[in-house]
Amino acid sequence: MEINLEKAEALPRLVREKKPLIHCITNYVTATDLANVILSCGGSPIMADHPAEVKEMTRLSDCLLLNIGTPKQTTLDVMIEAGMEANRLGIPIILDPVGIGSTPFRTELILELLKKVTMTIIRGNTSEISTLCSKLSKTNVKKPSHLPRGVDASDEDQMTDDNISAFSETAVLLSGITKAVIVMTGITDIIADQEHIYLVKNGCQEMSGITGSGCMLDGVLASYAATSNPIFESVTIATALYGLCGERAAIKTKECKGGTGSFHRYFMDEINLSSQAEQKGGLKIELP
Repeated sequence: MEINLEKAEALPRLVREKKPLIHCITNYVTATDLANVILSCGGSPIMADHPAEVKEMTRLSDCLLLNIGTPKQTTLDVMIEAGMEANRLGIPIILDPVGIGSTPFRTELILELLKKVTMTIIRGNTSEISTLCSKLSKTNVKKPSHLPRGVDASDEDQMTDDNISAFSETAVLLSGITKAVIVMTGITDIIADQEHIYLVKNGCQEMSGITGSGCMLDGVLASYAATSNPIFESVTIATALYGLCGERAAIKTKECKGGTGSFHRYFMDEINLSSQAEQKGGLKIELP
């Protein structure tokens, strides 16, 4: 699949025209930022996780976002119920397996969810995607050398020129097992399905300095996946646009001699103000 960059530059407008409803069953740490980033890129967030309404809310949505950040005893049942309804209706689902491998409870919850629900997109850092793949696969893969550190990839699992090929193979393998588009985030982001791999080289170090940058990316991916554009192309473009917004926010932060708070504000502004003209020529999407 060749990414059509002309189409890429028009996608922000398409999202704003559709105003997709994104049903988020997510963690309480980043819920506000997630809602705000969905609004900023043109979507409409709803966060409903009570068993009495979760299926009905899923029916109304254009995409379902499942984030395992702060699992509770009721999390699994609610996510399965919503996910099965989304599968029945053909509504795309994005899963963020936050911290998989850190505790048996969290790991088993994610694996049980994947037994019952077919995901459209799975997004995680190098440690999370590698851990998930090793749990689901009986073949040899590049297994994480360390457990996820909070929401971050471990230092030992940072992506480099030397290991990017192995990480790409892991992403393709996980796509083959789950049938989902895999978004593995790192210094370079890997977007993969069973037939295609793209590398996204947009982004900046400052993005890792704010809580919830991964969760916020989930919201942008969900909003773009809810358009009529092909999922793989939409996810690749959304990841690159998100990184480009971070780059532009970092420039403005340095100009005003600001810190983390300034970057967060400028980052949200860039997502909100992103347009075809501003993004032109800035996307760094490459073949491996």
